[in-house]
Amino acid sequence: MRKLSDMVLVVVGILFPFIVYFGMDHVSTPVFGLILGGLWLIRAPALLRQPGGGWMLGITLIYCTVLAFGGEERLLRWYPSLICALLFGAFGLSLKFGPPMIERIARVAEPDLPPVAIAYTRKVTWVWVGFFFLNGTASALLAGWGPLSWWTFYNGILAYSVMGALFLGEWILRQRLRRRINKAPMDAAASRLRSHPWVDGAAGGYAGKKGPGMVVALSAAGRTALLRHGRTGLLNELGQQAAGDDALSTPLVWRFVADLPDAQHVDDTLRAGLPTEPVVLGEHRDDEGVVIDLELPIDLACFAEHFPEAPVVPGVLQVGWALSFASLRLDTPTTCRGMDALKFQRLLRPGDRPQLLLRHDKERGRLQFAYRMNGEPVSSAYLRLDGAHV
Repeated sequence: MRKLSDMVLVVVGILFPFIVYFGMDHVSTPVFGLILGGLWLIRAPALLRQPGGGWMLGITLIYCTVLAFGGEERLLRWYPSLICALLFGAFGLSLKFGPPMIERIARVAEPDLPPVAIAYTRKVTWVWVGFFFLNGTASALLAGWGPLSWWTFYNGILAYSVMGALFLGEWILRQRLRRRINKAPMDAAASRLRSHPWVDGAAGGYAGKKGPGMVVALSAAGRTALLRHGRTGLLNELGQQAAGDDALSTPLVWRFVADLPDAQHVDDTLRAGLPTEPVVLGEHRDDEGVVIDLELPIDLACFAEHFPEAPVVPGVLQVGWALSFASLRLDTPTTCRGMDALKFQRLLRPGDRPQLLLRHDKERGRLQFAYRMNGEPVSSAYLRLDGAHV
C-alpha cells in the first residue's frame, strides 16, 4: 500500500499542473486538498523515519488542510513552489549539518564512497539547491501574478525539461568521474604488471558496471603459464602482482590478448564479452571442400567458464564450430542428428592455429569435418545433418 501511495504521489506531483489546468472546472479545491492530504498521510511512516521528514510532512499537511477547509482555487498553484521550498530546505540543511543529500542517495547503492566521490556529491547537492531556489521562485511568481496557462507550461513542461537536462548532465559527469576514480589505481596496477615476466604489456581501463579491468598481452612465458596453470592460475599470480600493497588495485575484469589495443579502445575491449569462436585468418576451396585457417584466442570463453584450470577446447565446441562455419559457407543446417567415426586425437589449446576442413556430401546428407595442426590430425567426424534422408 505504501509503495502504491508513493508512486501515486509522484505521478500526481508530475501531472499536478495539468490536473489543475484541466480539473479546476470539475473538482473543487477542498477535494484536491483531501486527496493530497490523504496521500501524504499514507507516506507519513516513511517520512518520519527520514531526517527532516517530520517538519516536511507537517508543512504539507497544513497546506492540504487550508485547501480542504475553504482554500481558494489560486492556492492550488502554490503546491509546486511549496515542494521546491521543502526540497531547498532539505538539501540546503544537509550541506550544513551533513551528510549532503546526494551523498546519502549515492551511499544506498555504493556504501564505500572514495573521498573524491564524496566531494563530488557535495557539489551536485549545491547544484540542486540552486535549482530548487530558482525553480521555486519562478513558480511562485507565476502562481501569484501569471496567467494559468503560463503557470501550467512552466511547471508542467519547462521545469521538468530543465530537471531532465540536469539529470543527463550529472550522469555524464558521474561516468567520467567513475573512469577517473578507477583509472588511477589501474594505471599503477598496469605499471606493476609490466615488470612481471609473464607480461609483455598491460593497460588498465573501465568495464562499465563490471568495474575496473586490465587488458594484458602475455609474453611467451605467460602463454606457457596459461597452458600449465589455466586461466585461474594466471589470474591468481597476476592479480597479486597488480594489487601490490593496495587491494583496491586488483582488477575485476581481465582480458588477455595477443597485442594491446589502442588506448582509446581499452574500455571497449573490457566491456566486450569473451570471444566464443576462433578467429578466421584465411580460407580457400579445394577439391575436398572448404579449408579454413583459424586461430584460437588466448582468452576464449570456454577457457574461463568450463576449463579454468585446464585450457582445452571441448569436443562439443569443435563440433559446434564446424556446423557454424559450414552453415555460412556450404548452406548446411546448424544442427545434426548424429555423428559417425568421431575421433579426438590431440588437444586444442590457447593460441593454437588449426586448419578446419569441411566437406558436404549432399547425396548422403552428411558433413565431414576435420581439424588439423601442422598437418597432424586433431579431430574429425561425419555429421548426419537434420532433414537428410539416408
